[in-house]
Amino acid sequence: MERHDRPSGAHGSGVPRPTPPPTRPSPPPTGEGPPVLVLTADPVLARHLLSVVAAVGLAPHDPVGDDDLRRSWRSASAVLVGRDRADQVNGLVLPPRPEVYVVGRDDDRVETYAWSTRLRAAVATLPSGAPDLAAALSGLADDAGRGVVVALTGGAGGVGTSTLAAALALTGARAGLRTLLVDTDPDGGGIDVLLGAEHLPGWRWSRFATARGHLGDVTAQLPHCDGVDVLAVDRGVRPELVLGPEQLAAVLGSAARENDLTVVDLPRHLDRAHDEVLRRAGRVLLLVRADVRGVAAADRAARSLATRCRVLEVVARTGPGRTLEPGLVADALDLPLAGSLPEDATVRPAAERGEPPGRSARSPLARLCGRLLDDPDGVAA
Repeated sequence: MERHDRPSGAHGSGVPRPTPPPTRPSPPPTGEGPPVLVLTADPVLARHLLSVVAAVGLAPHDPVGDDDLRRSWRSASAVLVGRDRADQVNGLVLPPRPEVYVVGRDDDRVETYAWSTRLRAAVATLPSGAPDLAAALSGLADDAGRGVVVALTGGAGGVGTSTLAAALALTGARAGLRTLLVDTDPDGGGIDVLLGAEHLPGWRWSRFATARGHLGDVTAQLPHCDGVDVLAVDRGVRPELVLGPEQLAAVLGSAARENDLTVVDLPRHLDRAHDEVLRRAGRVLLLVRADVRGVAAADRAARSLATRCRVLEVVARTGPGRTLEPGLVADALDLPLAGSLPEDATVRPAAERGEPPGRSARSPLARLCGRLLDDPDGVAA
């Protein structure tokens, strides 16, 4: 991808950067990106659904047969299941995924709602619910064809989630990607400390406490370290006053428009606000200790995450005393393996010195990040 030009004096020197306007009009949706699956044989319902999809700038797709539906189920930006096709979709036993809506006519409200639990879907009845459905889909249109968002969380405490997130962001920046690292863990102490950037001027999350809707390019306001823009949680500020779903949606929408790669460090215990991250992430990495207790601790997190994100993969945390093979860890959780991260004795002393993790390209951490970025089906895609 092309590297975007940045303002001069913005590379970790601590020199304040020019202040751009805080907001700007967003470009109209282009219809790029994965289509919306529209599943109905009801002509009236189809007319309403196609109108809503077109209004938000997304492209509809009506799968031809069950095989086409199975192929496109995961990759679609959303799935709209007409009440008349709900029984067919339920019978295919498709894997859980976000952004599924069961849709019926206003006079079929009771029958439509009956399918919500069985399909793990939100419900809309038309035409009265068209504005709400359009609002839900419009966020997907904003994200279509934009930069990649990858999120990381841990199956247990102390597995190095923040370290891997920071190293992945730094590796992306070295590869020429315009990169943003976002900290959403209020109990993590601030990811800017991990990068040695806590002294740099710039906005933290408290400056976004009232953020709503579309933001302009805010990266010029953020601390910039080793080629990475950093949005960290403030120390001493109550996180529930800042990290709400509206704030996360606004910041991530801007991040996806303005950056090639956005890396989000998630806490282990996620609340409803973090669903906004999971919805927008093209890939979620779950770090798991490669031992029996680590897998047991990660099992609950994996079950919760599997229904809330598009792609969930395991990174096995190996090292002394962690005797399970990485492939066995992934198999036990019934998830694909993205890679393994061995213990690196140099990481902790480097962090104490304020040196960013993964700075050495030959370290195990940097090599794993390079493989994640080179994965044609993963981050770089």
